[in-house]
Amino acid sequence: MDVYHKILTRIYEITGGKDSVEVDLNDLLKQEGFFSNIDNISQHLLTESWVAETPRPSVVKITHWGTAEAKRVITNTPDVQRELSKEANRLLADSRELIIMLEEFAASPSEKHFKTIEKKFEDLGAIMDRVKGNI
Repeated sequence: MDVYHKILTRIYEITGGKDSVEVDLNDLLKQEGFFSNIDNISQHLLTESWVAETPRPSVVKITHWGTAEAKRVITNTPDVQRELSKEANRLLADSRELIIMLEEFAASPSEKHFKTIEKKFEDLGAIMDRVKGNI
């Protein structure tokens, strides 16, 4: 877990995920030992829209995006959209390979080519199962 997510999860713990509770970043970063990087950490949290500024300097409130990200980090679940995209790209690449294999098989049918195609279909089935699990 990087420092930004560590601070975000601490803010989430302090606020209980409520966007009405204010947290003083000065105090929090002193407790966590990251006070020397307050500007960088504060800017990153704001840029990601995980926290919102308040009229008081260095005091923030968690946003609903921050709450969702903190929950994701705490439960250690992978980013479903990223996993789905990765599997979709793998499915596309393997499907292209299958087309090439089928063309080779059509040009010169053999048991070796057929076994390779069978294996590719099994691989595609496994990828499809992973995609289905992420949708």
